[in-house]
Amino acid sequence: MSLPLAAARPALFAAALFVLVPAPAADVAPAPRVAPADLDRLAVAEVKARSELMKNLQYLSDVIGGRLTGSKNLERANNWTADKMKAYGLENVRLEPWEIPVGWERGRASMRVVEPQTKTELLIAAAGWTPGTKGKVTGDVVVLKARTKAELQQYKGKLKNAVVLVSPPANVKPITDLSYGPPTGPPKKEEPKKDEPKKIDEQLVRAELQPGGMGADLTEFLKAEGAACLCSDAGKPHGLLVTTGGWPADRAAAEARMPRVYMAHEHYAMLYRLAGRADQATRVEVEIENTFVPGPITVFNTVGEVVGAEKPDEFVVVGAHLDSWELASGTTDNGTGSCIVLETARAVAALAKAGHRPKRTIRFALYSGEEQGLHGSRKYVERHKDELPRHSAALVHDTGTGKVTGFGVLGRESCKKILDVELAGLKAVEGWQGLTLGGIRGGTDHWSYHTAGVPGFACNQEIDEYRLTHHTQSDTFDKAKEPNLVQGAQVMTVTALRIANLPELLPRR
Repeated sequence: MSLPLAAARPALFAAALFVLVPAPAADVAPAPRVAPADLDRLAVAEVKARSELMKNLQYLSDVIGGRLTGSKNLERANNWTADKMKAYGLENVRLEPWEIPVGWERGRASMRVVEPQTKTELLIAAAGWTPGTKGKVTGDVVVLKARTKAELQQYKGKLKNAVVLVSPPANVKPITDLSYGPPTGPPKKEEPKKDEPKKIDEQLVRAELQPGGMGADLTEFLKAEGAACLCSDAGKPHGLLVTTGGWPADRAAAEARMPRVYMAHEHYAMLYRLAGRADQATRVEVEIENTFVPGPITVFNTVGEVVGAEKPDEFVVVGAHLDSWELASGTTDNGTGSCIVLETARAVAALAKAGHRPKRTIRFALYSGEEQGLHGSRKYVERHKDELPRHSAALVHDTGTGKVTGFGVLGRESCKKILDVELAGLKAVEGWQGLTLGGIRGGTDHWSYHTAGVPGFACNQEIDEYRLTHHTQSDTFDKAKEPNLVQGAQVMTVTALRIANLPELLPRR
């Protein structure tokens, strides 16, 4: 369905900017008089007794559904989360706008083997912000082994309507292996040039697939030769698909890309074997129907606050990304984190109403555009750059439904020393193990703060089924585990309050 956004944007922009409701100074209650350990217990009890987490997550997953950046579904989610924040009593609730150059809608994608005569239907999903084919195309499957521009010349005249594979099948772990291994540890002086941990092949998508670093040269060659599409292994077991990808500078650049799909690992491996035969061609029929939406398109971060009683112009941010991919409902990536942020907001606001208002302002932020490269949190950092020296920390939840075991502090030893003491009471919360000096490098929205100098901490979590649900058609509400999510909201609430009530901002060293 096409998004009729252009005409509606000016009015929407004006309305969205001013959901903002300043907090009257008279409503700011005194700082908490209870001992910090007693406030911890009140926070844990509030979440346990009155959690709205699963009700919110089910609505976000099943009623709103997948929330691609730039889509009407994400816009609905922004408005719904703003309404929730206001209902919970948050102040200064608003939608903070930013723009993307071009939108994208997924259409139907199909591929089947036509030679040899197996008629096998192949499971595929288009990469984000890639074009479709011009109707049904039948062509050979070609394993392209060139790794330099010069080596491409051996394929000249051989790729008309071809479906091109550029790498051997992935080494896929069995479905019983639930481990997931993003790079962790303290940041190095020069960050390694590798994929962001949550992104499956994202760097390749952004550079239009770059074996040997060819990038644009490969795309230009394949388009000139009339190839039908590029095909990548989804790299997951049991028929799971993935999708990822991001927008280029404008629509013209988007339409200049190659059509590209991810294929279920089992089918990709079969095609690779068949294409390796020297005596017979392997042919497939492919049709991909994607649509680009003219931009620029205004998108939003949802933001609300519990204003501090003593230092209202100093901040602790509790955040998650609201956008998702749309092969499914985006429950564990990242409906879970978004609803934990909403639950933390509800609990902090309830405690403030009961007279336990934090010293500093706790700001709750739900970002868009994370899946395409942390864009929403980067836009937050740009918009609030003058406030960043007064940000104590940013906490981010974004690895699914597993319990929170701690936070990675990315080498910030002075922060760890303080928080090891402050968060000692969380030992009573099941699953909590403590802080680690390492942490996830890149991969989610804490990184935008970390690279801007603000202590940005992502949750360390039990991985649960995240390896299987992440970016797949299996990312659905039934995968959410309520006890784990309640535990995560308890950890986030206690941590946010502890940091907000510190005598000083966390150190930047």
